[in-house]
Amino acid sequence: MMLALSKTDEYINHLVLTDSYLPHSGGSRVYYANIYNGIVDRYKDTVTIATTKVPGWQEFDRTAITDRFHIIRRFEPLQDWKYEQLPKAIPQLIHASGVMLAGDYHCLHCGDLFPQAFNGVFLRGLFHVPLIVFCHGDEISQTDRRRYQPKVRDFIYRRADAIIAANQFACDGLRRIGIASSRIHKLTPGVDRAHFHPEPRNQELIRKYDLSGKKVILTVARLIQRKGHRVVLKALPKVLREVPDVKYLIAGDGPDKPGMEQLVRDLGVSGSVIFLGDVPHERIHEYYSLCDVFVMINRLERGGDVESFGMVFTEANAMGKPVIGGRSGGTAESVLDGQTGLLVEPDDSDEVAQSIRLLLTNCQLAQQMGANGLRRVVAEFNWESRGRALRQISAELVQNRRSRM
Repeated sequence: MMLALSKTDEYINHLVLTDSYLPHSGGSRVYYANIYNGIVDRYKDTVTIATTKVPGWQEFDRTAITDRFHIIRRFEPLQDWKYEQLPKAIPQLIHASGVMLAGDYHCLHCGDLFPQAFNGVFLRGLFHVPLIVFCHGDEISQTDRRRYQPKVRDFIYRRADAIIAANQFACDGLRRIGIASSRIHKLTPGVDRAHFHPEPRNQELIRKYDLSGKKVILTVARLIQRKGHRVVLKALPKVLREVPDVKYLIAGDGPDKPGMEQLVRDLGVSGSVIFLGDVPHERIHEYYSLCDVFVMINRLERGGDVESFGMVFTEANAMGKPVIGGRSGGTAESVLDGQTGLLVEPDDSDEVAQSIRLLLTNCQLAQQMGANGLRRVVAEFNWESRGRALRQISAELVQNRRSRM
């Protein structure tokens, strides 16, 4: 039986520490935004996001901040989790402590392992608040091969009151390192059905990119090697031999762009590839609508960086599009192979080409996979249930903590 909580019967004040937040690109940032905005929309709670400054943050915050949804920004995002970054945790801990002192927070949530969740362990003890830590799975795979980082990682997870696993890949990783199943709560990403749904192609974009009468494949991802753009580019000449009217749209930006542009020139496919640059999240559905097939051939990088779910696949499915992903990480959960799309070996450009050709030429199969994906999204991937579940977890932890005081 849950105990009464006085003020928190009516509302909970959540403090969320995360290394970056929108408008920074990345599926995990969209995940946090949808979950916490949903909590504020459905409950009397307040949410404060304590995060870093990213390009475009001032304009974003002007429209995002409300009387119950606050954003506090200090510092710059960490470039990596190397040991030389450790001193940067100290000023962030001091700042987070100041935020805690200034507000009456009931529950602390940490969206990133370091330094946010590392600091969160100490804030939990200092301020006597329950600690919830998110895990997307790559935090485990990326630290597995390090010498000392697994010890820090496990120290954090074992002291969290609850861990939110964003996918099955994360659940499996947490159990493998010895975290009790009772403390793991799986909340996969949802899809904003008001934003992502089947819609006519945007005629202005068709004219802009000369797509009339063309078959269109699309990738939405940061331009880094793990996302597999290069294997799609290497497959493209093989696709063009059978389907010559193909255009490959690439939405996103990143450090691998110069190398990808050079590869496009070397392969002689410049006329078939369009780099769109970063597309605002609120407009990305317009680009999904243009494609016949969505492709992201995710792969495991040597350092353990991996696609732990792949929200872009369920977003594309929500638009009624068939998808092709890499058989790596957690994509077997976001792409049902042979039903909502196809999974391929991420280093096999021949298999990638064959799969793209199949879906571009077999319209009945492509439409069936897109329809299957849409039905699955409607049935299984809604944000309301995720926000409701996180709020319930938070409320139970707050009540349990109060009962022990």
